[in-house]
Amino acid sequence: MESTTRQPRSGQRPRRRWFVGVVVILAIASLSSPPALHAQDATEAPETPDVVVPGTGEDTEEIVDEASPETLPDAEPTAETADPAAADETDAVEPVDDPESSSSGVVIQVSATDTGHPAVLAHGLAFLTGDQSVWQVREVEPAGSFDAESTVSNAAFVLQVAGTSVIRNDVTGKRALLSPGEVYFKSGGDAYTTFDDSGDSIVWIFEVVEPDVVAEDAFYESPLIGDYEEGVFDLQIIRFVLEPGETATLPDHTGPALVLSTDGDVDIEADDLGLLGTGDGQLVTVDATVTNNSSNPATFMMTAFGSEVGDVTASPDPGDAATSDDPAASDAAAVDSPSLEDDTTADDATTADETTTEDTTVDSGEDSGGVSETSINITALSELYVVIVADGVTVFDGPIPEGGQSGVIVGSSFDVYTSYGADTLFTNACGDEYYMGYEEGEAQYTLTSNANSCPP
Repeated sequence: MESTTRQPRSGQRPRRRWFVGVVVILAIASLSSPPALHAQDATEAPETPDVVVPGTGEDTEEIVDEASPETLPDAEPTAETADPAAADETDAVEPVDDPESSSSGVVIQVSATDTGHPAVLAHGLAFLTGDQSVWQVREVEPAGSFDAESTVSNAAFVLQVAGTSVIRNDVTGKRALLSPGEVYFKSGGDAYTTFDDSGDSIVWIFEVVEPDVVAEDAFYESPLIGDYEEGVFDLQIIRFVLEPGETATLPDHTGPALVLSTDGDVDIEADDLGLLGTGDGQLVTVDATVTNNSSNPATFMMTAFGSEVGDVTASPDPGDAATSDDPAASDAAAVDSPSLEDDTTADDATTADETTTEDTTVDSGEDSGGVSETSINITALSELYVVIVADGVTVFDGPIPEGGQSGVIVGSSFDVYTSYGADTLFTNACGDEYYMGYEEGEAQYTLTSNANSCPP
């Protein structure tokens, strides 16, 4: 596989490419890599979405695994047993199928006792469409508090290279402070704002995108990828630190993985030999090893997809609990399910250091039958197909272009079908915007008004 050469723009740092065969080491400024810790606020928001990316955002809030600093003693070999009878008994055990299993495929096995001391710095769920895509890595200098802008992207990792940054999820209001070496997982489809907290902040952003939307400031662009299958997968970023002369074997993964040096020179041995300097990357599609043949420690990152995750653990249908035979389950659904009964939206979520939002409850309007009425309006963040049934009558059935709206629809109960839940933005009669769910695909929602709902 060969990469396509792009001419760097004037004043722009040229993008690096992965190498087949031995190449000349580029002299590049080193990136310091202190022990990484993923700083992340706890979240009380519902699951954030997988993003539809060509090769890869349903996701839960940011998930972090930290490598243990302790080195465990080597385990004794277990391939053979001294008791033949025990071996026969073990062989006789039949595997048990688990129909409720939510994951399948490749699980990335990482142990801090392996050579290179690998550590999963961050991971989350991302949706792969199966379309052709590329990995890109960008170097960004976040703006200050007054100039920073909110952006929406695919599922991505933000590596803090220098200084400190504050990243805010603009959907939940949750924030995280990043120091050098730390990584933050951005859920696909959510809006985020990144602030320069120290005055000298620099971050690298790892992301899978469509080939024709590679960012102008991307310093690395991978060859074209057509091997990703459609589905929701666990996306991980793993840090390896190699001492001089050490070799690390890369763990199994789903589809091509990106290996990128963040500090120092490393050699990759796969189908061919590749030599990476700081900031250089290479796609790995087969079993591979990485060696530090230099006289200084080297650090590299591996971003890869692991196990596929089924929809058993996806956002529950609000109607499921309501129709349960268990009264307690119905009560829980009434409290936890998003509906028009609660005028506080996801955008009103607060953290411990922020004040609560203003109460927006007003007297409701009533129709001739004494039933409270309100209204909804749907805005499509991408092209959607939407069906809205208000009080048992289908009032909207058709496509909505990106940025378009269904228009205000009045009623006391609403059944809404959308072709893509994560891009379906609701506005209630109070003017509040919110999401009913973050499904990466089709979704069905039921909304009802009560005496506290805003009148239409």
